[in-house]
Amino acid sequence: MDKLLLGLLMLQRLTVYELRSIISKRLWGICSNSTGGIQAAIKKLLAAEMIAYDEYVEKSINKKRYSITDKGREEFLAWVQTPADITGTTNMELSKLFFMGLVPEEKRHGLIEELIKNTEEELERYLDLQSNINLSLANAKDDFMVFWGNNLEYHTGIQNATQNTNDFENLNNIADFQMSTVQFIIDTRKFEIEWFKKFNGGKE
Repeated sequence: MDKLLLGLLMLQRLTVYELRSIISKRLWGICSNSTGGIQAAIKKLLAAEMIAYDEYVEKSINKKRYSITDKGREEFLAWVQTPADITGTTNMELSKLFFMGLVPEEKRHGLIEELIKNTEEELERYLDLQSNINLSLANAKDDFMVFWGNNLEYHTGIQNATQNTNDFENLNNIADFQMSTVQFIIDTRKFEIEWFKKFNGGKE
């Protein structure tokens, strides 16, 4: 969670509510959006001086907006530049398939049908997310250009991270990899649905 928050704060300043909203809408398949988990990660990052915050009042409510520090940028970039290892990803729910031979035969088909249905519903959520991101991408890029223009430390931080001074290329690359992550999940869910349909068809 802490690295994910650093990544989001690499791009802009955000409140806890805004962080949770982004995770809820775009990253629910990657990590939990629990307020407790986010606050625990923020506490850890503050203690390590990887993030800071400024306080402001909005509609008579005191709020905190978090930003990444140079130490946080250094930590995040060291982490993101190590090769990803998704082979270690675990899913305890898959153990139900492993032990399904212990389930009465007449129940197995229905259980797998329910699994397929749930996976199809999640696939639809990601397809909707993909469409929504595509629609909002142009405005998001404009917003980031304005934000970076008004926040030199963020602008410089992005250019230093990418080692590229072309802001449009940076924005396009950031967007491309985020969209590719969504596409990876979509393709994975499609494969899982097809696999389980073939598997369940052979068990009838």
